[in-house]
Amino acid sequence: MTVVNMKVTRQKLMQTAILNKVEREHLPLDTVRVRRSLQSVREHVSRSPYFTDVLDRWERIVEDNDVETLRQIVESDDETGNEMRNLSPLHVLLTEDERMQVLDDLRDVVLK
Repeated sequence: MTVVNMKVTRQKLMQTAILNKVEREHLPLDTVRVRRSLQSVREHVSRSPYFTDVLDRWERIVEDNDVETLRQIVESDDETGNEMRNLSPLHVLLTEDERMQVLDDLRDVVLK
């Protein structure tokens, strides 16, 4: 029996939904809302070099509108990918309805 880490699964589903929306609607990553979100994340996490590095990577991804690196983060199954998804500032690109759909999808994954 496989143990499913709910937080990791939720974040992976959320970032997948974001990636799909960005690609489908050709959304830029570098927006005022995303930059505000990134700043908010910076203000609420530890100042450790590890978290600073993760957030600096997000800043470069946003500045460069680097959808390919976003795709790599979404597909990654390692600890770095988990942390990048966990600290992602991109959640603001989804509407409340889209976020609720991800939670519905999570329930479907868990119940299978």
